[in-house]
Amino acid sequence: MIPSLNYTVLTEALHALKEGNFRYCESLGFTFDEMNALNQLSLDELFIVSRASMQFMAVTVHHDALSQILVISRQEVHRQQQINRAISLGGSIALLNHYFGLTSNEVCIRRRLLGICVPHGRTPIPDEDTDAEIWRYWQKCRPDNIASSDALEAMMQITDSLCTEEKSLSLTAVWNSITLCEQEASDRRSSYAR
Repeated sequence: MIPSLNYTVLTEALHALKEGNFRYCESLGFTFDEMNALNQLSLDELFIVSRASMQFMAVTVHHDALSQILVISRQEVHRQQQINRAISLGGSIALLNHYFGLTSNEVCIRRRLLGICVPHGRTPIPDEDTDAEIWRYWQKCRPDNIASSDALEAMMQITDSLCTEEKSLSLTAVWNSITLCEQEASDRRSSYAR
């Protein structure tokens, strides 16, 4: 074991002991007598023990735990990228709260970090032609659950494909349009079922 790892483990254990966190030291494998001995080390003794070349700890890899952590980290990175993209495409606080559970304060901070200024007032409503285009695109890629991240991904693709230099369209406008059309379609289905 390399000496710097010895030093790191010892300083972590000593820090935990000073805070009274004996369970952490036990989880590292130290006995009560060893914790007591470590707690009484002078700085010179700590230096000598931490620089010792003899291994006093074994490092093991918990493969299942590591695999789960790697999956979770990839999912979180994807989530963060999706949030930033949604904000960049003009996602409203309501949209970001709906899909990611973000508060208005969190959205405002992220906007500032991304350098995005949002115009005040209501989101502009797309004209009828744009609204029809949104619905056509949506019908091609519509997922089963419109509250899912797949649905949001589809809405972001629609926003990307319909935005041009001449025509600006926000993700919120696309979301509002799709939500309204879905609600109207659902109402029609309900009235036909009666």
